[in-house]
Amino acid sequence: MRTSSIWNVTFVLLASLLGSPTIGFPQPPSESSSRGSFLGIQEAIDLALKNHPAVQEANANLKASEARTEQTRSLYYPQIFANANTVAGAGRTNPRFLIGGALLQENQTTFAGGVIANQRIYDFGFTNNLVDSVKLAERAQSQDVNARRALVIVTTQRSYLNSLKRQRLVRIAEERVRERGIITGQIETLYRQQLKSKLDLDLMRVELVNAESLLVRTRNDLKASFADLNRSMGVAGREDYVLEDLPINVTPTRPLESLVADSLSHPELQRLKEQTASAEAKLVATKRQYLPTIAAIGSGGTLEPFDQRAEQRTGAWWMAGALVSMPLFTGFLIENQVVEATAQKDAAAAATINVEQALTQQVTNAYLDTLTFSQHIKLGEEQVKTAQEALQLAKQRYKLGLGSVVEVTQSEVALTSAQTRLAEAQYDYKIAEVTLAYASGGSAQLQIDPTIR
Repeated sequence: MRTSSIWNVTFVLLASLLGSPTIGFPQPPSESSSRGSFLGIQEAIDLALKNHPAVQEANANLKASEARTEQTRSLYYPQIFANANTVAGAGRTNPRFLIGGALLQENQTTFAGGVIANQRIYDFGFTNNLVDSVKLAERAQSQDVNARRALVIVTTQRSYLNSLKRQRLVRIAEERVRERGIITGQIETLYRQQLKSKLDLDLMRVELVNAESLLVRTRNDLKASFADLNRSMGVAGREDYVLEDLPINVTPTRPLESLVADSLSHPELQRLKEQTASAEAKLVATKRQYLPTIAAIGSGGTLEPFDQRAEQRTGAWWMAGALVSMPLFTGFLIENQVVEATAQKDAAAAATINVEQALTQQVTNAYLDTLTFSQHIKLGEEQVKTAQEALQLAKQRYKLGLGSVVEVTQSEVALTSAQTRLAEAQYDYKIAEVTLAYASGGSAQLQIDPTIR
């Protein structure tokens, strides 16, 4: 009877160990449920667009560019200045006889005041091309705003998805700690009843420590990912968030040629194209400085002495005329300005080609990443299923006395590894997907996948 009772107790404990691991043993509290505030992905994007210094810098640069455009357009309008001066003393300037800088005469005091206006009439296209250049530079700055917004959005999305991946890995590690803690407690009970060896207990304790070490590392990685998320949003936020669970769906991808063609509309590429056009217009304007400038000049005012003298004319005066100005020698100023403008145009054209090639490479890499990770997801799902079956089989063998606890722990390690690889493949696929959307079209294409809204 005693032997039968012992075997009954052994069977019950093994059934609890391998079939219902939660019976009769407390579970450690889960720390994967963050105590921070909820943060959805769209809310994170909105915060990033509002607070990120890169976007604020781009908006400020755009305002400065708009102001430069208006400054250049001022050349179309008259330039009007008011002048006033007064002279008192016993001298007046004379270029022929200088005594202390002036020719002495009787004391007198005079006052003169008036306005002078200068209107540019024709400069052979210099002003037009200069205005076109700054207008194109303004449009380039506007595209820079769009490019920075797109970059901030995709960076925030990638940081958010990376945090979700780290959160999933924490949950996997916590589940493994719970299961190994339960099994360790059950084997310890069997050991005290001399139904299991000390070796089995020691092996499970070692595996429990390994699982706890993995959990500590994954939690630290999660906190680091939250710090990256805060940086992406441009805020000094909390260390913990409750994130929005996003479904992981593998969606069909358009042909690579179509995605590369869409990348030509990327705002970063458009910005450089506008900069190239601006540099070309500036080069034309610089060359037009060799040609004459025709302007109209007009002035008027009044002269009033404080002591009236005979034959001294006082009162209002006016003047109108025209001015033709043409540079003959400027110390090689214009020549070097042309060289500078030419170099700027060549640099802008080369930068445009460089970014176009970089976008093509980024689209290709992201496209291949989506294909690779989608295949990894399929393989990972099969591996998880196989590892789960292997773990169940190892538990049954251990329960029947046909296997050792080493087989159980090895099967658990294999399952944890398979679940980790699957989680990484799933979220890496989503990261590659949003990267592909960014590279192939910028901000206009960032919302093509409904699972990341």
